[in-house]
Amino acid sequence: QFAPTYLPLHITIGDLLRQEGRVPEAVLKYTIVAESYSSRGEAHRAISVLRKVSEFSPLDMEARNRLITLMMERGDTEETIHEFIRLAEAYYSLADLATARLTYTRALRYAQQINVERSVKVNILRRMADIDMQSLDWRNALRVFEQIRTLQPDDEKARSMLVELNFRLNQPAQALSELDNYLSHLLTSAQHEKALEVTTQLVDENPNQPGLHRRMAEIYRQHGRTGEAIDQLDITGDLYIQSGN
Repeated sequence: QFAPTYLPLHITIGDLLRQEGRVPEAVLKYTIVAESYSSRGEAHRAISVLRKVSEFSPLDMEARNRLITLMMERGDTEETIHEFIRLAEAYYSLADLATARLTYTRALRYAQQINVERSVKVNILRRMADIDMQSLDWRNALRVFEQIRTLQPDDEKARSMLVELNFRLNQPAQALSELDNYLSHLLTSAQHEKALEVTTQLVDENPNQPGLHRRMAEIYRQHGRTGEAIDQLDITGDLYIQSGN
């Protein structure tokens, strides 16, 4: 009554409401305080209040989105990206995969604009790819893994998934091209065992692809494992005959 515009008192009222379990009223109180601070140009105080809301009411999407907007305006780049990820995780926990992915897309766009570290962008892209895989959206997943491969050429999962997804989309030529690029990367960096491991796994998952057996035979040949190379070429020949090639 004596100091109606003194905002720290209103924050205390919000704290008391929260302690009493009156969460909606507390959220409303904090939100009004945050808007008041924002209108006064005190963005740091508004951010502090909205963080309170996101801590005890993590599914309050309106507060989280407002928090992100204020952080972006303030130029808190690292915290903004973290908050984008927390918001996407909140949507994900509600099984709202579409909005979660859209939020990751916003985070990625922001990360690209401010040119953050490559690892941050790769982390966001991996989360997007995970949602695409769960949604069985192979084409979008393929595009995301291509971006990961470009940013991080030695990302094993991205490389193997590009091969696998191209096979799933009935694009064997593209799948084998991706595999050749990956194997070349591994062999030039003296990762021969890794090259064999990757190819073996792909052969196990796609036993009817002659191109995979053929590449496996070549790796065996380079290792001096002639008998195993011949076995793989035998399988390759049989598969070509079965397909009329």
